[in-house]
Amino acid sequence: MASIRERKRADGTTSHAVLWRDSDTGKQTSYPWDSEHEAVRFKRLVEANGNSLSAVEKILEKVSIGGPTVAENLQRHVELLTSAGPDQIKRYGAAIENYFSERLGKLPVAAVEHEDVVLWIKYMQATTYKGKPLSAKTIANHHGLLSASMETAIRLKRRPDNPCRGIKLPKDDATEEKMYFLSAQASLDIVKAHRDRYQVFVACLRATGARFGEVTAFYAEDFQLDGTTPSVRVERAWKRDGDNRFYIGPPKTKKSRRTISLPPSFVRDLRPIVEATKPGQHVFRTTYDGPIRHATFWQFWNEAVEALAYPKDDRPRIHDMRHTHASLMLAGGMSIYELSRRLGHESIQTTIDRYSHLVPDAHFRAIDIAEKALEA
Repeated sequence: MASIRERKRADGTTSHAVLWRDSDTGKQTSYPWDSEHEAVRFKRLVEANGNSLSAVEKILEKVSIGGPTVAENLQRHVELLTSAGPDQIKRYGAAIENYFSERLGKLPVAAVEHEDVVLWIKYMQATTYKGKPLSAKTIANHHGLLSASMETAIRLKRRPDNPCRGIKLPKDDATEEKMYFLSAQASLDIVKAHRDRYQVFVACLRATGARFGEVTAFYAEDFQLDGTTPSVRVERAWKRDGDNRFYIGPPKTKKSRRTISLPPSFVRDLRPIVEATKPGQHVFRTTYDGPIRHATFWQFWNEAVEALAYPKDDRPRIHDMRHTHASLMLAGGMSIYELSRRLGHESIQTTIDRYSHLVPDAHFRAIDIAEKALEA
């Protein structure tokens, strides 16, 4: 630990010396400062760098380069984004404040080297949130933001290269997203375990595989219930703005705008609700005629799974109806490509990464198809 010692000069002014034992040489070391504020900042810098004088001198050399800091460049990068919504902009701002306000964030962006980014990753690995270490995915996400901001710095001629490139990120022990796949009967049981008002809503989650924010944003005109192929069109979803207020916006990605076919058995239960919905109202609403929110609907979901005796530590989530829908579609013979379009994934790779293990015979079917196609 470093300390600060005040000394009176002959002219009556006070100097502030930062004292510490250098971790590289083991020698007692001191640095004088005119103001207490400067001494306190330097003390923090020394301690943040393991009491290493050489490490501190490297940082002081970089700081002397001047120009926008990493944090300022990150902020400029976010300001120049054209596709991020208010909620995403707010999350980026929080990330800059929480994870780029210390050593790396204060360095001039022009001075950052590969080693600085590596040290920042090690700092992130030692950081906790709610008593738990940050996940590898969280670190990767923030590294991605930093890397993108460095590309912006290159375009703005603030530096010549991207120091984030080529860095090996930590691996996550939990390599797969936790997903709960229900059988057709088990998922139907959850639908029936809900209160009468919400049964068709939960059945819609089950029958379409659409996201919660998409289903709760459906209007009556989105449904085409007559004709040979009943369907619903996904055109919008609930989102949050920078002040955490809900608003109706476009769905998650371009490919999230899609048409989902509906099974006739579900249409029979859905039709009375759609036909009773007034213009400008959402099809699925609360008892107070307001929009259904995930944070409040969760209590009804929890009530249903409790009634079915699911253990507290092993219960399906609301979003698992989407995963269950995917598994049931694949079991029924739908291809990965068709499923990707139905779920509104931007990339088919997302669908493959999440659900390919549900079609273990895919390689054998591919061999059979190839054999027949290549027969002379």
